[in-house]
Amino acid sequence: MPGITVMNPHIADNGETLMLAPQLAQLKDAHVAFVDNSKVNADLFLSRVRPMLEDMYGIKSGITIRKLAPKDELTDDDLRQLAKHDAVIQCFGDCGTSTSISVFDGVRLERLGIPTATVCSTAFSGAARSQAAGRGMCDLPIIEIPHPMHTAPADAVKERAEAAVGHLVDALTKRHEKTPQDVVEQPAETVELADVPETLQEFFFKQGWTDGLPVVPPTNEAVSAMLAGAGRDPVEKIGPIPPKMRIATVEKIAINAVMAGCRPEYFPVVLAAVEAVLDGNCRLYGIQTATNNSSPLLIINGPVAEKLGMNARGNVFGQGCRATATIGRALQLVLRNIGGDLPGETDMSTQGQTGKFTFCIAENEAESPWEPLHVEHGFMREDSTVTVIGASAGHNVFTYGCETGAEIIDHFVGALTALGHNNIIFPTGPLLVIGPEHAGVLARDGYTKNSIREHIFKNARIPLSRFGKRTVRGLRHRRAGWFSKVNDPDHIGVADRPEDISIVVAGGAGIHSQFVPTSFSYHPVIRRILSL
Repeated sequence: MPGITVMNPHIADNGETLMLAPQLAQLKDAHVAFVDNSKVNADLFLSRVRPMLEDMYGIKSGITIRKLAPKDELTDDDLRQLAKHDAVIQCFGDCGTSTSISVFDGVRLERLGIPTATVCSTAFSGAARSQAAGRGMCDLPIIEIPHPMHTAPADAVKERAEAAVGHLVDALTKRHEKTPQDVVEQPAETVELADVPETLQEFFFKQGWTDGLPVVPPTNEAVSAMLAGAGRDPVEKIGPIPPKMRIATVEKIAINAVMAGCRPEYFPVVLAAVEAVLDGNCRLYGIQTATNNSSPLLIINGPVAEKLGMNARGNVFGQGCRATATIGRALQLVLRNIGGDLPGETDMSTQGQTGKFTFCIAENEAESPWEPLHVEHGFMREDSTVTVIGASAGHNVFTYGCETGAEIIDHFVGALTALGHNNIIFPTGPLLVIGPEHAGVLARDGYTKNSIREHIFKNARIPLSRFGKRTVRGLRHRRAGWFSKVNDPDHIGVADRPEDISIVVAGGAGIHSQFVPTSFSYHPVIRRILSL
């Protein structure tokens, strides 16, 4: 039976082992600081823990830092303030992002020599330990409390705080010897297999190399052809790739592009996309580990879209176009096989979405009456670019019976002022993917992209009276930028500034557009595609 040699798309953990900070000899007279990551009930939890530690163990309470949002890392100034204390207690991780960022901060504090106790709920403690191991600190002290905390009544929160006190004390004063991480045997860099489709695919599934769908075998020949499509050094390092923070090489990215079904001429787009998601403004780590269903959305602009046959027209978010489907899938396989982004282990999305398989579109520049996205951001029209932003599945806006631009834009406002979407909580600014028919009517009636943004900014505001008291309190904290910049204390808008609203034209015939909620990213990240 003929054989086939395939290349391994994985990268093993970097092997870095970081030591915990030394344990405290005792808590009496120790200056202990607290981090409230602004999760609902975190303040209540700490309000019970703090006096118990003072009364029972004699600590001297220091500062409490309250984050603006659980997705935010501690700032350098926060770290300087916390470093003046003997220990830190931070709480709590009871969703994906609050857990991953708490782990990130916990590792940083321990590396500064500050013993830190990180509180996580039982539903996310496993993810916390996995992410800590990926950052080289498998023994980061994780204190488990029952899940859920967000919806727990006040009495239950206090009881859980009381039950956690002894574990918090042990985490700071009784640190265990470092236990070696389990060594998982990895296949070799190249593997000889029988050239039988069923055998190949079963091997790929068994190794966890796939996203649940069959993949193209990454042979030496196919990977070499993929590398030739970009003209980059195969050993060039790109990364680290979260959440496990493994360092990718161009060759490893090429292997995953082959598996996704890409043609060699697509590879420069894949590389630009990988580099774009690693920009700090994308906030990839939060996107990957959230209970939210966000995923990096790729938007392609410029001549490369037509050159590669990328879909910008009908069914633009759907199936059927090899280029857009496989480029988006290649990015997701890179995040899985190199970054270690695994559902239920690091990716804690409550429900997920199909964008976690592939999430890539091209802008329909030919049928747009306005400047395309990349030109708005300072690129030349002849430049080819990829834009990335954290996004959820789109909300279809169907304008049955509408005849004017004013009627169409009112439908957008209606979609944007529904409760529960991400841009109520995240100030990233929504993305409007406007169909060509809608764009034509809007332009005919005098609307520009800027006037649409201004209209949305002024009118897509939700009365705070529609929310519960705890939600309003959280919004005033997490959307503090809105309340400090906009003179409207009685509403919450979908963006802090008109310019934060992104608009692209895409799709085919029909009276449909999409409102795509965005999250985590500070703003869209755009990279020029460097092709041969």
